Amino acid sequence: MKMKKGVALNVIGVIFLIFGIGAWVNYTLTFDLNKIFWMCYLSLIIMGIGALRKNAYVIMSQVYILALPLIIWDIDFIFRLFSGTPLFGITDYFFWGDFNFGKFIVLQHLFSVPLAIFAARNIGLERKDAWKVSLIQIALVYITVSSFVPKEHNINCIFTSCVNTSLGLPYPLIWFVVFFGMTLVSAFVINNYIFKEN
Repeated sequence: MKMKKGVALNVIGVIFLIFGIGAWVNYTLTFDLNKIFWMCYLSLIIMGIGALRKNAYVIMSQVYILALPLIIWDIDFIFRLFSGTPLFGITDYFFWGDFNFGKFIVLQHLFSVPLAIFAARNIGLERKDAWKVSLIQIALVYITVSSFVPKEHNINCIFTSCVNTSLGLPYPLIWFVVFFGMTLVSAFVINNYIFKEN
């Protein structure tokens, strides 16, 4: 049983690495380098390493960041897929043009968080404070993207909101409040319900 669990975790780790590195290679070959800074692709690679090293703390540091944003993405995607009309407009780009390798990579949004939680549960989560790493990573990504990526690409929604909302506050403040807030809410819910026994 232990051997089977180890094999399953290795397979999950490889899947994450294939999608994460595949995204970076794809955007490099298509000269769309700005897209390698999307948080989800970095997180895939980190979760892949965490699964291969059997480190649930590393995996969960990414799950806390991704959980709520990907739930919102999935809802928007499924609504658009079955209704043919936009909901939030976040996934409209997927339905423009032909299906290609980049869009295949994007489909990881649908399964990466459940698969990562499955891996972390099988490894065993000894500490529930990986959200601290999550917050540091979010801040570093903001600094990196805002320093090196042109505003028109709006990677990680850093320059303008990806959803048509306005709170009348400076946008950088809104961005940090939203991303920190979603991460902390995810950590609270996941830690107290999915990993309650820990």
